[in-house]
Order: sequence, then C-alpha cells, then structure tokens
Amino acid sequence: MSAEIKAHPGMEKPPTTSVGVLGWLHQNLFSSLLNSVLTLISAGILYLLGRGLVKWALTEARWGVITSNIKVLAWGRYPNEEAWRLGISLLIILAMGLLTWALRRGSLTQNARRALLTVWVLSPVAIVILIHGITLPTIATITNNLGYYIYRPELMPLLGEAWRASAALLVLAFVAGLTCGSVSKRTERLLSLAPLLALFLFTLPLGLLANGSLFGFDLPRLLPQTFALLVGFFSGMTVGRALTSIAAIRWLRIGSWVAVLPGLLILLTTFDVGVESVAPVEVLQIIEPNIWSGMMLTILLAVVSIVASFPIGVLLALGRRSSLPVVKGFSVLFIEVVRGVPLITILFMAQVMLPLFLPLELTVDRVIRAMVGMTLFTAAYLAEIVRGGLQAVRNEQVEAARALGLSEMLVTGLIVLPQALRAVIPPIMGQFVSIFKDTTLVTIVGLLDLLAVGQSVIKQREFLGAVREVYLFAGVFYFVISYAMSVASRRLERQLGVTEES
Repeated sequence: MSAEIKAHPGMEKPPTTSVGVLGWLHQNLFSSLLNSVLTLISAGILYLLGRGLVKWALTEARWGVITSNIKVLAWGRYPNEEAWRLGISLLIILAMGLLTWALRRGSLTQNARRALLTVWVLSPVAIVILIHGITLPTIATITNNLGYYIYRPELMPLLGEAWRASAALLVLAFVAGLTCGSVSKRTERLLSLAPLLALFLFTLPLGLLANGSLFGFDLPRLLPQTFALLVGFFSGMTVGRALTSIAAIRWLRIGSWVAVLPGLLILLTTFDVGVESVAPVEVLQIIEPNIWSGMMLTILLAVVSIVASFPIGVLLALGRRSSLPVVKGFSVLFIEVVRGVPLITILFMAQVMLPLFLPLELTVDRVIRAMVGMTLFTAAYLAEIVRGGLQAVRNEQVEAARALGLSEMLVTGLIVLPQALRAVIPPIMGQFVSIFKDTTLVTIVGLLDLLAVGQSVIKQREFLGAVREVYLFAGVFYFVISYAMSVASRRLERQLGVTEES
C-alpha cells in the first residue's frame, strides 16, 4: 500500500529558472551580465564558423578521396589479402576490453584475476604474431641449424644470426634467476642452473670467435654473450626475490620453464641457410615492419611507446632517488640528456646513429628504431612525472611499513608506488596523449604514418586539391583517440578517488 504525498497549500514550486534545462543555462551561461554577453558573442562566432563548415562539408567537400582510399589510409601498404589479421587483432582487443569491463562489474575471484592477467599478458604476443607473421622450424631445420653452433660457428656471423646466442642466454638466464631468487632449496637452484650451463657450453664455440664487434671495437663474442647471461640472471633473481611472498610464484616458475624451453629451440634454429630442404616453414606470411603504414602504424607506434615507456619511466624515477651512486648517476644523466633535446632529434639519432652502435650482422628495421626512440623519449618525461608523485608520498608511511618488517622492495611496490602513481594520473595521461599526437613526426624520417599516407593520397590525379578533406579526416581521427584516452583517464581518477565528479 503506497502513501501519496500531497503538496501543502502554501508550498510553492521552485522557479523554472533554477531547475531543469533553463536552470542549467542560467547557472552556467547567463548567471551574470558579463557571462550573458560572452555567451552571446561565443554563440555568434560558433554560428559564423560552423555555418560555413557545415555548408562546405555537405555540399562542396569531395569525400570520395576518403571513401576511395579508406583501405590505404587504414593500413597503407599492408597486403589487402592479409588484412584479415588486423581485423582479428582488433577483435582480440575489443574482446579483452569487454571481458575486463564485465568481470570488473562483478566480484572477481582470485583465480579469475589470474586468468584475466594471463590472457592480457599473452594477447600482445598473439597480436604481434598476427600482424608480423611467424616462421617455425621443422625437425630437419632444428637438427641442421643446431649443428652450426658446434661444427660451423664461423658461418653464423655471415648468415647474420650470431645474435641468437646472446638472446637465448639472456632469456634462459632470466628464468633461471627467477627460479633461484624464489626458491630456498639448494637442489632446486642447482637444477635451474643446469640448463643455463648447458646452453652456455653449447654456444661457447661461437663465443670463442674473435671477429665480434661491440660499439665499434673488435672483441670476442664471448663478452656480449656473458654480459647477456649476467644481466638476465641478476634481473631474474631480483624479480624472483620480490615475488617470493606471492602465492602464484610456483605456477609462474612452472609456466616460465614450460614456455622457455620450446621458445629457445625456436629462437636458436629459426633461420634460413639457403637449403630448401631444411628451410623453416612460414606459417603466417611475414610482413616486415617497413610495410606497416597508415593508421595502423600510427596506433602501433603510440601503443608500443606507451606500454614500453611506462615501466622504464618508473624504474628511472626510482633510480634517480636511489642511494647507489652509479644507478642514480645513470638515471639523472639519461633523463636530463633525453629531456634536453626535441623528439625529432631522438628520431634522427635512432635512424642514423643507432646502427653504428650495433654489431654489423644485426640490422634493425626503421619502424623498430622509431619505436625505440619514442619509447626512450617518453620514458624520460614519465620518470620526472613519477618522481613528483614519489615525493608526494609522506615519509611517515614509509617508516610505518619498515616498522612492520617489509623489505625495501615491498615498501616501494606496495606502499609508495601505488600512492605515487595515483597522484600523477592526469600528467601521465597527458604525456600519453602527447606522444600519440607526436607520432606524426615519424613522417620526417621517412615512415608512412597516417599523415604521410594522406599526403600521398591528395597527389592522385583525380583528387588534386582535396587537401582539406584529408586533413580534416586525420584531425578527427587524432581527436577521437585523444578524447577517448582523456575520458578513460577521468573515469580512472573518479574510481580511485583522485577527483570528484562535478
């Protein structure tokens, strides 16, 4: 039974100018004489500009330049018959986003969180394989190519494949270090070191060759191989010690060993020696990065730069606050040098100078070099942003965490960093939006991003003069992506309580 509330005879309704649409207009646009005048002037200017723009867009613009070249603008020189890979990659991203949104609305169990995190970690690998393609070795390829490391190591540099030994040692050493850092039994540590020792001895004939080069100096190849082994091992041990208290560390170790062993076999043997009977099989057609172009290249440059620069920036920020002189000095030098030059200089150095510091047999594609340059540039700026957040965390919380017996790594990872990153979400997202728009600079170094493809489209004979249509399309594309990133940032801020919704 519902009770009906009747208005008191003397009760008056609120004025129409204070509620509803009229109330909003009065409060925000016509609250004073000055605001009313400014509102009318702004409306007049928008009308004069918008009337001409709408009339041009509806009656005069030649949108055929966009509709006829939409595939070229979208993926440029990427083969049309392989464009289905881009569609599947986009579907993976959308499916992951919808799955995350749906699960976050409900109550996530710990197993669901682990599964979701695992899928997020594996999805970039699947997308890279789809976009770039993959070649796998056959049994004949494996048995033949493994023999080159032992019986004909001098041919590996001539084939341009000597880098595979250092890369394999780096990966296996990281997994071995992760195991040694997270287990306490001596037997398990020795068992994890046995495969690393076997791989080191297996690549030793290649390492004993004296025709390797590093930074322009002739050095034995054993030096970069040993350096890769030490870097991988101590990095893995640091991560393993930090994750010792996590319940899922055992499954992480098992998964790492299960993935690394076949991965190493593929890494060491997937190269062509010119004999068709032992050549690796091309499962998905290889599309080299220098073919990537259009909106696809713009998005890939932005995504790789954002994802890769964030952890590097956090590490640089922590390194700048470190008490170790070498770590602090390197971090300060890197941040100040990179922030002291414009991005276009970094891009030119990545294209021209980077090959001079690499071994002669190792060639890096121009697109990858641009990604590296943009990543390092963004990381330097993110380091200063994160450092500001670290300084905002009160020292009393750090002292309280230490008093509870937490290690320095746990204090940083569980107490300091979450608060610091929460406080600097707006500037971090601003830097991400900035680097997304700065992808247009790669046109200057010869890469075909959306802007470069658009400039080639307007040179077609049937679309000469259709400049405004192409640039308007590109502007709308950049605005939509940038605005979506800003909206996501504001929603994250509201969820974490950084700002209150107005």
